[in-house]
Amino acid sequence: MPTAQMRISVEEQRLLRALSVGQVVKLPSAHRLRLEMLGLLHDGPNGPRLTTLGRRQAEAALTDDEAKGKVVDMPVTPVKRDRLGRRLPHGRALPF
Repeated sequence: MPTAQMRISVEEQRLLRALSVGQVVKLPSAHRLRLEMLGLLHDGPNGPRLTTLGRRQAEAALTDDEAKGKVVDMPVTPVKRDRLGRRLPHGRALPF
């Protein structure tokens, strides 16, 4: 019997990659439940752990991103902010 193709979001792929290398991630309950229902994650008393299927999915997601060669870390130009740290609309400075 053929297995169904799983569609997971980019955010879920990022979470799987982070869990596969042992990083501590803030896992929202919606993602945790969805990944657990798909069989990619097991949430136990020691925290969320990837299953073997989850590890394979994380490795496949990593190779797909590497194949694209696209890395988005920070925007090229920093976002302009006011003196309280809030983002300015359209990059304008306040007149006062």
